[in-house]
Amino acid sequence: MNVQTLSTWRQVTKLATGLFTALLLSACGGGKEGPSAPTDLDPPLQPQSVQDTVPDDAQAARFLTQSTFGPNTEAIAELRQIGYGNWLTRQFARPGIDTHWDYVQRMGPPGCTVCDASDSDAPMESFWFQAALGTDQLRQRVALALSEIFVISAVNSSIDDHAAFAAYLDMLSRNAFGNFRSLLEDVTRQPAMGYYLSHIVNMKEDTNPKSSTYGRTPDENYAREVMQLFTIGLWEIDDYGMRKKDANKQDIPTYGLDDVMGLARVLTGLSWHGPDQSNDTWWGKTGKTWNQPMQMYPQYHSSGDKVFLGVHIPATTDKMTQAMADADLKMALDTLFRHPNVPAFFGRQLIKRLVTSNPSADYVWRVAQAFKDNGHGVRGDMKAVLRAVLLDPEARDLGKLTDPNWGKLREPMIRWGNYLRAFHVRSSTGQFRNQYLEDPVYGLGQGPLHAPSVFNWYSPDYSPPGELLDAGLAAPEFQITHETSLTGYNNFMENKIRATTAAYVSATQAKADAIVADYSAEIALANDPDKLLDRLDILLMNGQMTAATRALIKDTLTRITAKAWIWPKEETRVHMAIRLLMASPEYLVQK
Repeated sequence: MNVQTLSTWRQVTKLATGLFTALLLSACGGGKEGPSAPTDLDPPLQPQSVQDTVPDDAQAARFLTQSTFGPNTEAIAELRQIGYGNWLTRQFARPGIDTHWDYVQRMGPPGCTVCDASDSDAPMESFWFQAALGTDQLRQRVALALSEIFVISAVNSSIDDHAAFAAYLDMLSRNAFGNFRSLLEDVTRQPAMGYYLSHIVNMKEDTNPKSSTYGRTPDENYAREVMQLFTIGLWEIDDYGMRKKDANKQDIPTYGLDDVMGLARVLTGLSWHGPDQSNDTWWGKTGKTWNQPMQMYPQYHSSGDKVFLGVHIPATTDKMTQAMADADLKMALDTLFRHPNVPAFFGRQLIKRLVTSNPSADYVWRVAQAFKDNGHGVRGDMKAVLRAVLLDPEARDLGKLTDPNWGKLREPMIRWGNYLRAFHVRSSTGQFRNQYLEDPVYGLGQGPLHAPSVFNWYSPDYSPPGELLDAGLAAPEFQITHETSLTGYNNFMENKIRATTAAYVSATQAKADAIVADYSAEIALANDPDKLLDRLDILLMNGQMTAATRALIKDTLTRITAKAWIWPKEETRVHMAIRLLMASPEYLVQK
C-alpha cells in the first residue's frame, strides 16, 4: 500500500469512527425504469388537494422511508406525480408479486428454472424478494411491522417446519389492509402462532379424580400474551395513550391472573385444520396444514366456567359442539377487540414502527379515533388507521426535522431493505440469499422472524440509560444497538456495497444467484462529488445531510484518485460515499 493510499484510508477510518461517535451522541441526545406505470388493478386517481401535493423529492423520500422499505427514483417520481392520498389508495389495491407459501413450495422465485432454495432459507429469500422488488411496498412494510407486534420466531422456538414462517407472513400480508378484528382471529388461529405460544393442541382442564391426567389445566401462554402484547397492554389507558388512575391515583391493571385463567379455557380445543375432528387430525398425524387456520375440536374444549375481562361464559352440561366452541372464541376475541385500550395501544405501536418513537399524545389520539371509526361507523379498519398514521400533521411536519426529541433509529433490516431498493439490487436468478442477518458480528444484528423472544428484538418503551431515560423518551431500537452491533453493521455494509458491484461479481466469478447493485447513475456522477452527494442525499437521507457531514465525505471522495486504488476511482468513490452515508447519524436516525 503506497503512502497516498494509506493516507486516504486513514482519513476514511477517521471519518467512519467520527460518524459512529456522532450517531451515539446525536441519537442519545436528542439504466433504470421510469416512474411505476399504473396497472389495470390500480384505482382511478382523485384530484390532489393542496395538502396532498408533494412539493419536492426530499419530502417524497421522507414519506417513502416511513411507509416502504425505502425510496428509489421511480417511487419518488410516482409519489410526486399522484400525491400522498392517491399513493395510499393505489397501494391498498396493489397485489403482491408472489406468496411466501408458493415460493417455499417451488423452492425459488416465480419462473425459476433452478429452484434450489433450502427448506430453512426459502422463507427469508421470499421475504427479501418481496421487500426489494414488490410494487405493494406499503403492504410489505406493514407486514413487517405486524410481525414485530404479533411475534413468532425461528429462534428459541418449537416450530419444526420452515414453511410455517411462509404461511405466517402470508397471513400478515393478507390482513395488512383488512380489519384488526380479522387480523386478531387469524393470528390466534394460525398454527405457527399456536406452536410458538403453545396453544395448539391445548386441552381442557381435567377435573376427574379418577383420570390419569387429573389436575391438568389449560396452557396460559397465549392467553397472557394476546392481552399484554397484542391488544390491551398491562395498564388501562385513554385514547391519548396515557395511563388511567384509580381513586388512590394508582395505575389500573388491565387484567389479573383470573382473567388469564378464564381466557386460557376459551383457547382450549384448537389444533390442525382437517376434514374431521379425529385424534389423528388433532395431533397432526394426517398432515400439518401450516397455511390453514386451526379449527376447534369440541372434545378438547373446556365446558367449564370462563370468566375474563368482565365477561362470563357459563359452564354447560350439554355436549360440547364445534359451534359452541367457536362461539366461545368469538366472544373472547370480540371482547378484546372492543376493549377501550386497543385503539391507542395498537395505534401507538404502529406509529413507533413506522414514524417516530415518541409520538405526541395528540398524534396517538388522532390515530385512535381512526381506529374507533373510519368515518363510516367501522371499527378497526386498517386502511383508515394507516392513513391516520402516515398523513397525520405531526408525521408530515417539516418542523420535526429539527426537534431533537422526534424520530426513531432505523432498524438494521430496514436499512438493508433501503439499500436493496435504492440501488436496484437483485440477482439474475431472482434470489436474495442473504440469510443469517441476525448475527450481530457478521450480519446486521437483526432479521425478520428471528427475534429472541415474543417480546421482539426490543421493548417498544425501551430507553437507554442516560439523557433519553432521564428525559422520559423511548428509543426502542437502541436495545439492540451496542459496540458489537454497530461494528458488525458497518462491516456488513462495507462488504455488501463492494461485493454487489458488477465488476466485483465478475472478477470473483460469483454464482448466478449473487446479488448485484446498479450503480450506473451514481458512477456517472462520481467525478462531481457534489452532484453525487445530492443524489445520495435524497435516496438515503431524505435530503437531511448536514453541511458538516457533506464536507467530510466530499473531502474523502476527492482524495480517492486513480493511482490510489485497485478499482476504478469512480466506483470506489461511489462505494465509499454510500458506506459512509449509511453510517452517518442523519441516515441512521430517521426524522
